[in-house]
Amino acid sequence: MRLLQIILLIVLVYYLVTKYIFPYLLTVFIRKAQENFQQFQQGNHSQPIRKEGEIKVDYVPPSAKKTEFNPTEAEDVDFEEIKDNSK
Repeated sequence: MRLLQIILLIVLVYYLVTKYIFPYLLTVFIRKAQENFQQFQQGNHSQPIRKEGEIKVDYVPPSAKKTEFNPTEAEDVDFEEIKDNSK
């Protein structure tokens, strides 16, 4: 008898969750997503519209350090040839 009561309680809770609570949570989630999307869309329209071909650079990287390489002062590196004996 106790098992039957537990099963009926689980079925009742499942019914209430699927019939009332889940649709309510889904509508709340969709409403919040719509509000976020509308705020995102309104934020994008605040940028000024540019003419075709006009370019605006928002980020200019700092100038890189220039290395002073002089090819006449470069050192030669000795190397040995390695023969492949894997044949």
